[in-house]
Amino acid sequence: MKSSKILILHDTFLYKGWWERLILMMGKALQSDIASGFFSPGSFDLRKEWFTGKIIPVSSEIFAKWFRHIKLKWNFLFSTKFIKEYDTVIFSGDCISAVRNCSKKTKKIYYCHTPPRYIYDLHHLYLKKVPFYLRPFFKLACIIFRYLYEKDLSKMDLILTNSENTKARIKEFIWRDSFVLYPPVDTKRFTEKWQKWYFLSFARLADAKRVDRIVDAFRMIPDEKLIVIYGKNDPQREKIFSLAKDFKNIQLITLDDNDLLYEYIWNARATIYIPIDEDFGMSPVESMSAGKPVLWVNDGGLKETIIHKETWYLIPKQANTEDIILAIKYLSPEKCISMKNTCRDRAWDFGLEAFENKLKSYIQ
Repeated sequence: MKSSKILILHDTFLYKGWWERLILMMGKALQSDIASGFFSPGSFDLRKEWFTGKIIPVSSEIFAKWFRHIKLKWNFLFSTKFIKEYDTVIFSGDCISAVRNCSKKTKKIYYCHTPPRYIYDLHHLYLKKVPFYLRPFFKLACIIFRYLYEKDLSKMDLILTNSENTKARIKEFIWRDSFVLYPPVDTKRFTEKWQKWYFLSFARLADAKRVDRIVDAFRMIPDEKLIVIYGKNDPQREKIFSLAKDFKNIQLITLDDNDLLYEYIWNARATIYIPIDEDFGMSPVESMSAGKPVLWVNDGGLKETIIHKETWYLIPKQANTEDIILAIKYLSPEKCISMKNTCRDRAWDFGLEAFENKLKSYIQ
């Protein structure tokens, strides 16, 4: 495959999250170019991650959230004429309005991580965050965005998605069929180390990830240590900092070098990940790759990779503080060590090589 003929267009490189890691791995596997709304300094530096293709920003970085969203939609629609150069374009995230700029011969693939949740299943949660006097405008905007999204979706030749959970969500809300391509984990980057006994959370600090509940639990068990890795652009950062203040057993850190993340996973006893109806969830699979079990919530796409009490400890989907504390007590150092081989074996089912082969077969 020639790198000049394949483009991956992702909405934004704003965080150091699993979507961004996924696009990076796809770009290297396909030797493609990568375009995005913008590449924030708070996300990955693609060159430091050994990406060699073209890096094409569509817009400039903007932090005013609602204005950013509208400006990006405008730029994807009117500033992406360059995608006509490519034989195949893979769309990722909320950027599919650019499909209108593809040539008739372009193969158009949409890797749908989830239908935009602010206009579908989590609309009510987003609506609560909007000031009362702006809610009518928000509702109207969502109606318009939904119409445009479904119209652009109809132009796609193929829809891929990250889990059976998201596949069902696509069918429920958009009435379209899709094919599951599980996100990969580069298992070769992980080794087994058991030098320290902290629990680790490296989910984005956002409402749907419920990191605040994890912090609440460790406030009540000061003899257990928690490390929270966060990104500089995470929206719930100030709230988590406030909750953790004065608790010596809770440490919050941000990483400039992504390789350090693997060091923290290697040295953890277990990781904790309790989001609301997660699409798939690469973070726990990365944890398993290092032989580390996961305290996980019985909800969403997470259930597709679990073996309860062998690779994970599942808590109820409500994720109450009491449930988290019980799970932490269950995951003793001895119990976690006994689970490491099963964790690694399960992680190999989501290895990079199988993902690359399947991805290339869809493009060919």
